Amino acid sequence: MRKTQSFIDANVKWQALGDYVLRIETYRASSPGLVIENCKSLVESIFKTILVEADAKTEADLKDCDIGNLYKQVKKVLFFEEKGYLNIIGSFSSAISEFRNKLGETSHGKDIYTLESNRTALFDDEILFLLSTTDNISYFLLSYYKNLYPAYAEKRKELEYEDNQEFNEWFDETEEAVSLGGVYLSPSRVLFDGDTEAYKTSLSEYLGKNELIEGLRISPNFASTHSLLRELSQDQDFSKEQIRKLFDAFFFNNQINWIATDPDVTSFYQSLVRDNEALLTETELAQFKGHYNNSI
Repeated sequence: MRKTQSFIDANVKWQALGDYVLRIETYRASSPGLVIENCKSLVESIFKTILVEADAKTEADLKDCDIGNLYKQVKKVLFFEEKGYLNIIGSFSSAISEFRNKLGETSHGKDIYTLESNRTALFDDEILFLLSTTDNISYFLLSYYKNLYPAYAEKRKELEYEDNQEFNEWFDETEEAVSLGGVYLSPSRVLFDGDTEAYKTSLSEYLGKNELIEGLRISPNFASTHSLLRELSQDQDFSKEQIRKLFDAFFFNNQINWIATDPDVTSFYQSLVRDNEALLTETELAQFKGHYNNSI
C-alpha cells in the first residue's frame, strides 16, 4: 500500500485513512478476511468523502449506501464515463464486495471452522494482487480527485483574482500589457475587472487543460492515453507550468513512455521537447533523445 500511504503522508487532510492502511498491512499474512474488509472500507471512505465535498452529501444521506451505490454516485461526480474509467473501478468495487461477503470476518458472524478455512482460502499471490489493486485504485481516486477538487471549490465560492496566480501569469505572458495614461496594466487584471465572464471562460479553458494533463499523468491504459493526447493536441498553447507537468507525466506513467514511439505520442512530445528544452534537466533530455533516437 505504498502509493496510498505516500499520498496520505503528503496530504494531512486524508490522515484518517492511514488506519485502514495500517490494518491491511498488519493482517496481510494472518487474516485475508480482515484485509479484504479494510480494503473495502478504505475505498468506501474515499467515495464518501468525495460525495460529501463535491456533491454536498451528508453522513445521513450515505449511511445506508453500499459500495456499489456509492460508486454509482461517484462516477457521475468525477465524470468517469467520459474519461474512460467507468468499468475499471466499477469492476473492482463489485469484486471487493463479493470477496468481503465470502471471506470477511467481522461483518457477518461465521462458525469457527469457516473462519479457519477462510484464513487459508487465498494464496499469497492472490492477496498480493488484491493489495496491489486496492493500492492503485485508492491512489488513483485520491490523486485524481485532489486535482479536480479546486474546480469544485471554485464553483462554490465567489471568484477571486488572487486565487488564480498560475493562470494570471500565463495570461499576462501571452497577451500584450495594456497601456493607460502611460501606465502599463496587467492584461489578466484588466480582463478580470472589465469582463468577469470572459475571464471565467479563459480560466475554465486553462483549468480544463490542467484536468486533461492530470488525466494523462494517471492514464490507466493505452486507449485513454491516445484519447487524452488527441484532445491536448488540439490546443498546444500551454503555460510553462503545464509543459512541466506534461514532461512529468511522460516520466511518471509507463502507459505513455511504453508507447512513446507511436506516431501521435512522438509528434506531441518531440514538438514539446524541441520548443522547451530549457525546462528539462540534462538527464531528462537524454531520456527523451533515447526514446527518439536523438532526433530531437
